[in-house]
Amino acid sequence: MRHWIVRTSLISIACVVAWPLLAPEVFAHPNRRERDRRTQQVERTAPADARVTFSACTLSGNFTVRGWERNEVRVRVSDGVDIELTRVDQHPSQPASELKLTAKGRHAAGNSSCLASADIEIDLPHAGGVKITTTNGDISVTGIGQLEAVTTNGSITVANLKGEAKATTIGGELVVRDSSGSFKLTSTSGSIDVRELKPLAPSDVVAATTVSGEVTLAQVQHQHVTLKCVSGEATYSGPLVHNGSYSLTSLSGEVHLRIPTTSSFRLQGTVGESVRIGSDFNLKYAGNQDVTGPGNHGAPRRVSATLGSGDALIEVLLLNGSLRISKQ
Repeated sequence: MRHWIVRTSLISIACVVAWPLLAPEVFAHPNRRERDRRTQQVERTAPADARVTFSACTLSGNFTVRGWERNEVRVRVSDGVDIELTRVDQHPSQPASELKLTAKGRHAAGNSSCLASADIEIDLPHAGGVKITTTNGDISVTGIGQLEAVTTNGSITVANLKGEAKATTIGGELVVRDSSGSFKLTSTSGSIDVRELKPLAPSDVVAATTVSGEVTLAQVQHQHVTLKCVSGEATYSGPLVHNGSYSLTSLSGEVHLRIPTTSSFRLQGTVGESVRIGSDFNLKYAGNQDVTGPGNHGAPRRVSATLGSGDALIEVLLLNGSLRISKQ
């Protein structure tokens, strides 16, 4: 009996000692599975038309969009999110012309097909386009034909786009580089920086609007350019296109044009009483205009001037701040 008691005690002690060593291993499995799931990348592909339109949305996560040579759409999603590519067009015998990303099961946000949280990578044909939305995340787009992008809290970066872009960010910057086509860009509380743009058609436009932030346009070759900011600095830098139309608006801030010495334009402006106008060029003002002194009892002033033969038209609306035209 004594030996039995001793043996039982030893077994009990061994179990007590071993349990803390085994317990972490036992309880670690669910956490490890969860970590594995989160690092898992889910991939889906579908044949597509060269001008396919792809739609996707997520409440939280970044988008990375790239154009490629294949006539197919490939989507990769982080965090092990279960997804599928749903065909929207009604021509099943032909390559898909419209696809959307759909979340399955618990990965959907409420009754929406939007993903609750995931980083999304999209590859599609160069001539294709995307319509993407994220509430909290950045959007990066390279080498495609059409873009509609919205982020509430994040930045949008576009490069090598050939077609049309409509991009809106509420709380982030918006950057466009080395692209061609028509561009409508809006940022509520962030800067807009646009450089090296070309039109694909005479009707193509560049329109950049921000409520509270700086707007910078450089080396833009479009005939129709609109630049607006409520409070901030608006800058245009580069040559003026022959017969081009440039509209620059700021309620409170600085409007700055940096243009070549060979420029030729007509300036038509409405400026507030306190606005000062400075120019490196010898502008020819119409009539007896006082461009540096106060206006008429607080009323806005009309300014009209010409440089050279007046090839391009520059329209300026500035209620408070300064207008500066300098040589590049």
